[in-house]
Amino acid sequence: MADASFRPPRLGVGMVFAPALRPFLERRPDALDLLEVEPQTLWIADDPFAGPFFEFTPGIEMIAALPGAKLVHSVGMPLGGTRAPEPAQMRLIRATAERLGSPWVSEHLSVAGTPHRAAGFLLPPVQTEAGVAQAAANIRAFAEGVGRPVAVETGVAYLRRKPFEMHDGDFLAAVAEEADCGLLLDLHNLWCNEVNGRVPMDEVLARVPLDRVWEVHLAGGEARDGFWLDSHSGPMPAALADRAAEILGSLPDLGALNFEIYDSFLDDLAPGEFDRIVDSLRDLWEGAGRARSDAPPICSAARHPEVPPTAPEAWEEGLTDAVWQDRPERHGWAEDAPALHLYAALARSFRGSMLVRTLPRTIRYLLLRDGAGMTARLERFFTDRPPRLYAPLEAASFADWLRSEGEDDALALALLDYDSAFLAILRHGEARVVRFPGDPAPVFEALAANRLPRCPDGPPWDIEILPDGFTVQDFAASAASFAPRA
Repeated sequence: MADASFRPPRLGVGMVFAPALRPFLERRPDALDLLEVEPQTLWIADDPFAGPFFEFTPGIEMIAALPGAKLVHSVGMPLGGTRAPEPAQMRLIRATAERLGSPWVSEHLSVAGTPHRAAGFLLPPVQTEAGVAQAAANIRAFAEGVGRPVAVETGVAYLRRKPFEMHDGDFLAAVAEEADCGLLLDLHNLWCNEVNGRVPMDEVLARVPLDRVWEVHLAGGEARDGFWLDSHSGPMPAALADRAAEILGSLPDLGALNFEIYDSFLDDLAPGEFDRIVDSLRDLWEGAGRARSDAPPICSAARHPEVPPTAPEAWEEGLTDAVWQDRPERHGWAEDAPALHLYAALARSFRGSMLVRTLPRTIRYLLLRDGAGMTARLERFFTDRPPRLYAPLEAASFADWLRSEGEDDALALALLDYDSAFLAILRHGEARVVRFPGDPAPVFEALAANRLPRCPDGPPWDIEILPDGFTVQDFAASAASFAPRA
């Protein structure tokens, strides 16, 4: 299905869908032309790599019923590394793309770890000829599996480019040409790379085939630890907005302009600010493809590496261990230590947020009981157990680890069983019975008031939890992850 002859339909302005977007869509139903759907955020899995994978069908049905066009943006099979696209995931994505009428499907030109272990965050691929060949093979297989033309997203890279690596723009161009695919140009990612000193955005854009850009992403970010992050945290920087207007004018086959913002930041925006973001996107879209630069592209002459290149397998193995276990020395380039500590902190923060969402009562109780000791305990867990990608699997891993560590507090274990029961219902749809050491009502009341409860007296209670209907919002809060795309 990879096909350079594909010309995307001109869909317009859209947003990456999140449940917090619903009030805006109800208030301004004609403000957006399309919604971009991340299918894995509506999945659960028995294993993060092998599956099987299960779709939360009511969520897809709800999105299908919303007005406007739909685009499928996969967030679970980054195509830049040695982990091949998973057939079971591709079948589900293909079905979703057919159901929603998605003209093309996109995925990240990144790596997420090794073929058998996750790093917990999307990471830059090694930009060598071997890296080009690997990515192109993955993209062709992915396009065949999903039955749609494919666009790959330009990633953010907090690492410095190595002496043996191709220029970022040359790498993107080579991958697009060899895979015969489209590009999803994430301008905020390229902006991050420029601000963080990796490579100027204009150099990248001068090297890539602009007629292969089918889609553009914009977003906001924030400063942290000396880096500008692609945190999807609000309006785009004013300087980026000015650059975007010029760049969009030079894209002859642009089909969609999408904005990314996470639910938590969307809820925090001041009244009217989100309206201004959407209106500014509409202004940008009106100028898209209407101006062509006369400046010639930068010639990217082939060059011989100064040192032998690192093989993709070794690159991914070192990066995965460096980020998962926060051990920068495993990567092998000392200058990248600050960036690797940042990646590790972001990955661990996200893993922690998954545990808070899936095990809310357990985590609150342990925090109240152990204070700072709980932070140290979580750090040990993050180092001992690799990321599991899906929030229910991360919760199950933590529950198993907690018991293996010798946790014997009856109330902590009861709360762990209680929280885990809801995740089991999501997967199996069957009622669950949890045994509690006494009346649970005072325990839940204390936790709601952020007070440490005591273990209740009296005979044990058996609590039956019924699968009486989960909403899309419940599912999004409890089951899916795949947010660490920055």
